[in-house]
Amino acid sequence: MLIRRNTAQLRTVFYFLTLVSAMLSIMLTFIDIKAAKVLFYWSFYFSLAGILFNRKDVDRSRLWFLAMLAILGASKLIWFYWEYYGGPDYTTYNDYMNAGKRLLLVCVTGYWLFSQMQHFRAKSILCIKYGLLTAFAAATAYGFWQYFSDMHRVEFALDRATISAYGYAMLSMVVLFLLASEKHSPGSMLCCLAIFLLSWFVLMQTGTRNMMAAYPLIILVVGVLQFRHFGLKSLLAILVAVGVLVALSYKPIIKPKLDTTFQEYTLYNQSNGNENGSLTTRLAMWQVGWWCLSAHPLGMKSEDRTACFQRYVDTYHKDSVSMLYEKVHLHNEVLDTASLQGIQGAVVLLMFYLSLVVYALRSQNSLLLAVMLGVIVSGLTDVVFISRELTVCVALMLVVCEMWNALTRPRITHSD
Repeated sequence: MLIRRNTAQLRTVFYFLTLVSAMLSIMLTFIDIKAAKVLFYWSFYFSLAGILFNRKDVDRSRLWFLAMLAILGASKLIWFYWEYYGGPDYTTYNDYMNAGKRLLLVCVTGYWLFSQMQHFRAKSILCIKYGLLTAFAAATAYGFWQYFSDMHRVEFALDRATISAYGYAMLSMVVLFLLASEKHSPGSMLCCLAIFLLSWFVLMQTGTRNMMAAYPLIILVVGVLQFRHFGLKSLLAILVAVGVLVALSYKPIIKPKLDTTFQEYTLYNQSNGNENGSLTTRLAMWQVGWWCLSAHPLGMKSEDRTACFQRYVDTYHKDSVSMLYEKVHLHNEVLDTASLQGIQGAVVLLMFYLSLVVYALRSQNSLLLAVMLGVIVSGLTDVVFISRELTVCVALMLVVCEMWNALTRPRITHSD
């Protein structure tokens, strides 16, 4: 009896240490990157200890969910070791290898949380809810502090405005739909509207055109698909709010961005991709990236891709600006993955997208659907699963979204 009691106490301690560490890691991603990294590893250690103490208690209900993350992470590790192990370019600091490793660690953390969450249902709901609300409030306050400090662009603690915008938008949508899913009341709707307005303002200050446009559209799509029972009045209220904000922001923020976009597109065509610019560089990288993919459909090393890019530029004398950031990534998740890991790597990524979006729709998980749509849209002009910070933050958010849905809608999630 004493042994059982001690085992139950250890299970409780390891579970909440894991959950709290994971929630703090999400929050501190936008405030203190080093602390977020440390807490992420602690969440893994706590979960591993919990699994070892409860190794007879096996939970298979969500193994496929974790398998999707694991396969994505493993595909990056397999590519890295296949191409680099034993070679002169082998290094443990490879971004793709580290991203793959972190995805696998999140799977261990997720397994422990999934297997134990129903034992602590009420406390887990409170921890997730107030953890996410605190994370959003802290990130928003930090963003406003940077805005009033006359920074050129809001970039939180990540020091990269684009990556910051993607992560913040996903966090904001999770909080918004979490509140919307709890109850349908005027107060709740006003809270959601306030979150939307604050978030969109912060996103505009990041200057990230992709997410500035996609954020309200994703919210609208998820709202129509998952909250049709709210009625026409709620939909009209959202449309009016979006329309007012667009009207107020059009001249000072939106129009300059549109003008810059058209100017850069024209510049790219006129210069044959030889003039530097945010959009011109992306267009050039995408053009050369597809050319290299067609020449190496089964993938290659990063160094070989650089050589392929150089060969294209030397041969065709255009798209030379593609060389500026090619060594970082190609600013498109599918193309970047395909050019290195081959078509098979791109298939794994697309299956990850499709499986989790379909599952989110079937299980009516609006939080998970919003994050996945955010990941997909972000991947159109950037690479989410190469950033160490964003890889961890997004993967943990996916786990937390599934936990929230399982704890608040047990009948729906357990039927799958």
